[in-house]
Formats: sequence, C-alpha cells, structure tokens
Amino acid sequence: MEGWGTVDEHGVRMVNLSGKLYDHPVNQAQYGINLLECYRLTNDVRYLDNAKCQAQRLIDRKVAYGGGWFYPYPFRYALHRVYDIYEPPWYSQMAQGQALSLFVRLYQVTGETAYQEAADRTFATFLVRPVAGKPWGVYVVNNLLWLEEYPNPKAVRGDRTYNGHIFSAWGLWDYWVLTKDERAKLLLQGALTTARDVHLEIRRPQWRSKYCLTHGKDAGTYHTTHITQHLLNHAITGDPAFARISDLYYSDFPVHGVSGQIRFEAGDHTGYKFDAQGRVVASKKIRLSRYSYAPSAERDKVLNQGGVWYNISAGALAGYRVKETPARVFQLGEYAALGYRIDRKGKVIAAPLKAYTIDSAGRMKAVTTTYKVGDMVTVDRRAYLNGVQHLRLASGDYAGRWVGAAAILLTT
Repeated sequence: MEGWGTVDEHGVRMVNLSGKLYDHPVNQAQYGINLLECYRLTNDVRYLDNAKCQAQRLIDRKVAYGGGWFYPYPFRYALHRVYDIYEPPWYSQMAQGQALSLFVRLYQVTGETAYQEAADRTFATFLVRPVAGKPWGVYVVNNLLWLEEYPNPKAVRGDRTYNGHIFSAWGLWDYWVLTKDERAKLLLQGALTTARDVHLEIRRPQWRSKYCLTHGKDAGTYHTTHITQHLLNHAITGDPAFARISDLYYSDFPVHGVSGQIRFEAGDHTGYKFDAQGRVVASKKIRLSRYSYAPSAERDKVLNQGGVWYNISAGALAGYRVKETPARVFQLGEYAALGYRIDRKGKVIAAPLKAYTIDSAGRMKAVTTTYKVGDMVTVDRRAYLNGVQHLRLASGDYAGRWVGAAAILLTT
C-alpha cells in the first residue's frame, strides 16, 4: 500500500520543505491512528502494516531522556513565522500525546509488547520536569497544567496552543483506558480542566477563536477543530460544560468547509465584495421574478459585518457574498452539523412544537408534537436546516425528527 499524502519509499508520512522530505512526528502519529481506523473498518491488514511503519519510524528516531522517549523534529521552524526560531531538534507534547495514542491502540489491536513498552516510555515524557535546553513539554502557567505543542527548545516557555494541548490530552485518555494508571488520570484531569477554564480567554465573541494564548493568533480553520474537540471532551468526561463550550464557539463562527446550493426567493438581492477589514469594495444587485439557485463555496462571516454570508461561486452573483436570511436566502438541506456523542437533555420552552424530517433536496415535512412547555426531551445532533438552526430528538415518539433550536433550552 503506497499511502496517502506525502510519504517516503517506506510509506511513512513526511513533510516536504523546499523540496526535501523530513520526518514529522505529529503527522506520522495521526496518520498511523487513521490507518488503524481504516483497518478496524475494513479488516485489510495492509492498513495495519502501514500503521506499524509509522510507529516504527517514531521508535527508530526516539531520543531517550528522563526515562521517556521523545520524538524530535529535524527541521528549522519559525513559530507563527514571526516569533521564536526553533532549531532542530525540537519537540512537541502534541506529538508525544498522539504517538501515545498510536502505541496504545497498536498494542490493543496486536498484543505486541513492543507497543506497550513504547506507550509506557512515551507516557513517561509527561512526567519529565521542564528544564531549559532539554526535551520537555509539560509545565504549569498561572496554576494551570499545559501540554505544550511548541515548547521552546532554549527556555521554559511556549505557545500554549489550544488544539495541540487537547490532542495531547487524548493520548493520556487512551493510556488511562489501557492501564488505569492514576498518574495518567490526574494529568488528564488537569489538562482538561485547563481546556475548560481558559475557553473564554481563547474565545473571541462573534468571531473565530484564538489559536494560542501566548500570541493570540487567529485560529483560522482550527476554530472548527476547537468546536469538535470539545464534543469529544464532553464524551470523555460526561461534563456538559464541554458541550456548552462547543455550542458557544459554534454560535460565534460557522464551522469550516460548508458548501452547498443556495435558494434565492423572488425579489431583489444584493451581493457584496469586502476588503480584509470588512469594508464594501463592490456590490451588485439582481432582481428575480421567481425563485432561483446558485452554489456557495463557503459559509462564513465577514469581519465587522453582521450575520453569516455565502460565498457565491457561480451565476449572476459569482464572486460576491450574500447574507444568509432565513426564508429568503438560505442553503438547502442539512448542513453545519454537530453530533453529540452523549445525548443532551433539554426543556421545551415553546409550544405547540413541530418536528420535521428533511430530504436531500431540502423538502421538509412537519408533524405537530404532543410536547408541552416544560416537558423534557433529549437531543443528539445540532444542524442548520434550510437556513434555520435545529436540534434532532434522540428519544421518544419523535426520535430522529428535528425541532427548532430556539424552542429547546438545553439543560445538560
């Protein structure tokens, strides 16, 4: 099996920098995890063999220090392209956590003790005290435990990268599930407490979250990563605080990668072009005698402009943005979905309550439920249906149907 993405002659994931291939521990660990998932779904041993190749490369390149195995980065790196220069070798606790997940899962699948040893040695890096100039990745800042994706190789400081911290914590979860090691549990609790307690510092209301706390860089598409990470944190802990954080970030900025068919009702419509600060630099008005459709390449926000916007990619308004307006300009069907891995409870706050089904063409059918104000329901999914946010009922006579999100007050 040749593999996907940039790989070397052994099928190991690499990164191409200026025409030269370099090992990339996070990419190798995550690729190995994905290959194991492919193996679970298909039972094709080639996926398992390739996952082993990723693990072996990590092991072959390890640097032993403080009783643990660290996985070095062999290339020069400029943090955010403007801050500290990391000369090789440098290390990442995100890589340590993702490698830990890979080794644990390989041991669970194969029973090979070499992977158990690799997991034990990788976990040991979470116990290493930070010393400037030595491999490290775990430290305390403002009484909060951080698993540092970009630990400075010369000083005990870092980026406090939010997504990398959480990815690293999941390695502790996998290791605790396997071993029930109380040290892993304590570290996991500390790491997830940090993720929970700094979420308002990471947040930028009605915009994308921050990528990191140290520099406050824009998260870009990692905003969606933050949203989905907290869904899994909710599943791991059962703590509804994480589901609420996910909902909060979801309300601030749309999830990335949503495209689809936009319906325009009859009447006047105006498309806009904006500069980087959200100032209008061009506009175009059209008049429709009947409803019409056009594709959107992305659904997002515009800086200093209210609402959510569609980036129209064909038709009379191609290259312009049009504001989402329920019942007037809206994407057809179900989109921007979040699946809750643990059902959430909610209270009906508006009745009569209608429940809907929707097909792939965006056609909705409604039934009037028997729910009264104050009745409790459970939901398992959030999404937009034809431009309006809905929740999917998870149990009862109307399970699988959608209700307007505004009609339900979630209590967990």
